[in-house]
Amino acid sequence: MTEAYVQLPPDGAGKKLRTLSVEKDGNEVHEEIVGLIDTSDSIINPAKEDGNLAYLTGLEIPKHDYILLSYTGDNLTGVVYKTGGSGGTTVATLTLAYTGVNLISVTKS
Repeated sequence: MTEAYVQLPPDGAGKKLRTLSVEKDGNEVHEEIVGLIDTSDSIINPAKEDGNLAYLTGLEIPKHDYILLSYTGDNLTGVVYKTGGSGGTTVATLTLAYTGVNLISVTKS
């Protein structure tokens, strides 16, 4: 993997996206690098000192092997996570609420 960049369409500012350049099926593919920042624009490091990934609490989804998505019009309004396939046990459900086309909340049950 080589770190690279992709030039965005001209807008007068010459903006670029930071990427990792990898080869997939004989093609050079750029994967965008995404970082986490807090409300004061400080970088958040999601890795702990022991090398294990930290996780943010709140909407943890238990281990699952099946996801059922439901839509109202073009909006994703529900996500059901199951273990044991499509007929298995539901382990979590997300309900997504919208105002117009804007997602305004996600509730886990």
